Amino acid sequence: MTDIPDISTRTCDSCGITIQEGDIFYHCRTEIIASKDQSLSELKYPDKIIAQALADIATAEEQELLDDIYQEIILQLCPQCRSTLIQRIQSMVKSCKGCAQCLSPQKIEKKGKLLQFSSKKGPKNS
Repeated sequence: MTDIPDISTRTCDSCGITIQEGDIFYHCRTEIIASKDQSLSELKYPDKIIAQALADIATAEEQELLDDIYQEIILQLCPQCRSTLIQRIQSMVKSCKGCAQCLSPQKIEKKGKLLQFSSKKGPKNS
């Protein structure tokens, strides 16, 4: 396991500050996995699509092909960069800001989960 960082040289992957031994830091792991809504039987010309995909595969680099299917991003973040990351992710899943596909701001339905734990304590039971 050579990808485990040495704690004595741990830095924030976003801002680069040194995270001292004993300081709080956050380990963030994100997976990006390819998905497709249609099956080949639902497509109009599946043979042509398969032939084109095979031609694309033949000319592409292996790592590029793998990155199109699956990517794992692992970050170690200081508390401030963790807050920034959470804000950016929340802004992405809350609403569209007029992207190329829709060209107008609208609410988008999120799939998946964005877990957030409240820092407020609930009522105590006696």
